[in-house]
Amino acid sequence: MRPCVILAGGDMPPAALPEGAFVIAADSGYAHAQRLGIVPDVLLGDFDSYTDPLPDGIPIVRHPVEKDDTDTALAVQYGRALGYTDFWIYGVFGGERADHSVANLFLLRWMAEEGLHGTLVHGGTTMQVLRPGTIVLPQYRGTLSLFSVTDVCRGLTLRGTKYETDGIVLKSGLTLGAGNEITAPEATITFTEGLLLVVQVRL
Repeated sequence: MRPCVILAGGDMPPAALPEGAFVIAADSGYAHAQRLGIVPDVLLGDFDSYTDPLPDGIPIVRHPVEKDDTDTALAVQYGRALGYTDFWIYGVFGGERADHSVANLFLLRWMAEEGLHGTLVHGGTTMQVLRPGTIVLPQYRGTLSLFSVTDVCRGLTLRGTKYETDGIVLKSGLTLGAGNEITAPEATITFTEGLLLVVQVRL
């Protein structure tokens, strides 16, 4: 199934969007869509940030301003109800609402717990929260950082990186996993327990 792209209202440095995606513009994320020449499949939100007239011809899903979830979280739930499981979310950091930036990181964890695959994109930076297993990453110029978003991540083994590990326990709140690099044509990350935040910064 094609991916679901969500355009949120934070800062949005240049980045390539997946081709053929189903696009949801969440509130002022519609301003990003207009700037990029993208016609979203759906406009969603309480529209307290985007106050210009909304267009005709695009489905609009309105929510009250007083609600339990952010517009971005509601967009994920909307896409999930349509059957999407792979989400690419842009406009997730910066802007005037630092609390929304924090909320987006926690949203990423919730998505992993629900079996969804989420990627936050901020220019050359991508963030994912992964469940136990193995992931292979191709080499790129930049840094690779790993953080436990549960109490611990167990059995963490890295191969093809500047700093390799053998089945270590990565504890939440520690910065041990920050600032690594991929030194081989590809790197392999394996772990057996917990949820792992993977941050790739491409320079």
